[in-house]
Amino acid sequence: MCDQVRGTFSARVADWAGPADVPLAFVPFVERGVRDIPPRWVESWVEERIAPPSRQNIGDVLRAHHLQEYDACELLASNQGKSSQDDFYLREIPAGYRGSAALGRQVAQARAMAGMTQTQLAEKSGLRQETVNRIERGAANPTMATLEALADALGKRLDVSIV
Repeated sequence: MCDQVRGTFSARVADWAGPADVPLAFVPFVERGVRDIPPRWVESWVEERIAPPSRQNIGDVLRAHHLQEYDACELLASNQGKSSQDDFYLREIPAGYRGSAALGRQVAQARAMAGMTQTQLAEKSGLRQETVNRIERGAANPTMATLEALADALGKRLDVSIV
């Protein structure tokens, strides 16, 4: 999981995962039954997968990923957590808001009914395609402004109710 405020990462290995299912750096922990990987190991593993802020062409990298400024979490998310280093992906596990999955399904359904792709919705709403994808998967906690932009782009009205 990525902490957007601190730009730090944490990892919890699924209960079903064995040593063959995790990156080599995490194998010793899994073999001992440890599921919450120590932060410094996660940080080290992630650092191998994203361009550091000191990289000479970091401006080009940020532009290629449609980022205005360096943010390790956003940089990793812009490539859906995939690295050319290995076959492992990092995926965000949402915490807190439990309605994100239902909200994501509603956004995906409205988009499909409008006959739009995620890319088209992203362009029309001014968001990144990766952001739309995360919202639809329930892996994001969008702001009201983001939801309003999506509703406008879909020609819908945003209705928030507290039950």
